[in-house]
Amino acid sequence: MTTIRRLIGRVTQVASSSVAQAIQSLSSMIVLMLAAKLLGIEALGLFSILYGALILAAAITTGFVGDTLMVLDRHDPNIQAGLRFWFVLLSLGLGIVAVLISWAQTELSIVGATIYGLVAIAYVAEELTRRSYMAILDFPRLIVVDLVVLVTTSSILLGMALVQTLTIEIFLVAVLGGQVVGTLYGWLRLPRSEKVSAQRPARIKMVADFGIWRSALQGLRPAQLTVTRFLVIALIGLVAAGQLEAARLYAAPAMLVVSGTCSFLFASLARQRDQAPLQQLHQTDRSVLKLFLATLGCAVIGMSLLPWGGPLLTGMIPSALAVTGWLAYASAVAVSTPYGLLAAVYEKARTVFVIRLADSILSVLLVLLVLSLTDDYRLVPWAAALGAVAGGLTVRRWLIHEIRTEEKVLANLSS
Repeated sequence: MTTIRRLIGRVTQVASSSVAQAIQSLSSMIVLMLAAKLLGIEALGLFSILYGALILAAAITTGFVGDTLMVLDRHDPNIQAGLRFWFVLLSLGLGIVAVLISWAQTELSIVGATIYGLVAIAYVAEELTRRSYMAILDFPRLIVVDLVVLVTTSSILLGMALVQTLTIEIFLVAVLGGQVVGTLYGWLRLPRSEKVSAQRPARIKMVADFGIWRSALQGLRPAQLTVTRFLVIALIGLVAAGQLEAARLYAAPAMLVVSGTCSFLFASLARQRDQAPLQQLHQTDRSVLKLFLATLGCAVIGMSLLPWGGPLLTGMIPSALAVTGWLAYASAVAVSTPYGLLAAVYEKARTVFVIRLADSILSVLLVLLVLSLTDDYRLVPWAAALGAVAGGLTVRRWLIHEIRTEEKVLANLSS
């Protein structure tokens, strides 16, 4: 009976984490869907660049601070002081960079660029609030926080659509409002035990030693996707970038399943660091298999509904080849990411970063090769998927080597 209850509890937690990730991404999907229908295909290409860069900025900061919060002792006031120091420094820095680059390199006015910079800061703050709930595996409350963001963002967009024509600046204001309200609500609802006061001296170096490689690792995939979008725009054009984004948007539910499960898996592995590494590796193998099968199920459902679901979600029927490519990419992420998470829990993020950097470069080079030879944007996600699979298999082989080496060392010491 106890085993059954544990199984039900684990399934519930995984489902809750996936739902939370789905709701968070649904907010992004609604914004992109409305952008696709109301701004036009070229504006969608530009907006996808801005939004992709925003996600990249959030990934860097939340990887540095958020993942560190989940692994190190966040209840230590000195570590808490270090976490807050880096949050303020990184979020403000990213906000300033966002303003300068978007103003100089896009068609945004200084007002629009300033709003974009504020969105970057707010996005990071809300994501760190989410990580606090992940750390305590409180996914039901996290779902409520994500619903608050979704409802606020959607309400602002719908309200503004009733009184004027929507612009990119209005979309940014809607995202800003959703992130700010979600952050405030999430912080107020956190348990008191998680609202730890900071105390000097701040453990700035300790946080940085773990966070710097984790943030770099977290930023790789969004950076790769951002570079890929730039390549498509530079070599083919904004229309192709918009069509590629529409296909990615339609295939997004598969990636939601992967992201949600990995969020739970990382939090779970971080709380079970005392388990034997080999045991955790076997647990990760099982998670990878289940996750891969889940993405295959999403692919079958998604492709069968494409003629109907495509226009509903994106206002068009996306290319079937591009959609299946993004589904293949989601499957590749499913079989690679969990092993990187396991390595990060054992503070091996530096080595994983080197491997993942190599597979990201490989993916970009394959994308560049495909675009140069064919001018066909539909092959882009297929090329990216090959690099992701190569990186995941390499990380797993390295983990096996590390575990066996550690076992030999322990055996020699005991003898």
